[in-house]
Amino acid sequence: MYLPPREHGPAHVHVVKADGEVVVTLGDHDRAPMPTRVVNQRDIDVIAAVRLVAAHNEELMAQWRSYHD
Repeated sequence: MYLPPREHGPAHVHVVKADGEVVVTLGDHDRAPMPTRVVNQRDIDVIAAVRLVAAHNEELMAQWRSYHD
C-alpha cells in the first residue's frame, strides 16, 4: 500500500513478486477483492495474491482508511 499523495482510490493494494505485481482492489460487504492490474505475473500468482488479500481484507481496509480518509 502506497501513501498519499502518490496513492489514489479506489482502495487497493500492490502485491509485488520478483519483477512483477498484481494490483488488487479491496473488497467490501458487496464484493470480493478483485485484481485490477497484472504485470509480469503468472495466473497462479494472481490467484495467490487475490487469496492473500481476501484473507486479510478487513485489516487492509482498516489501514487504507487510516492512511487515506
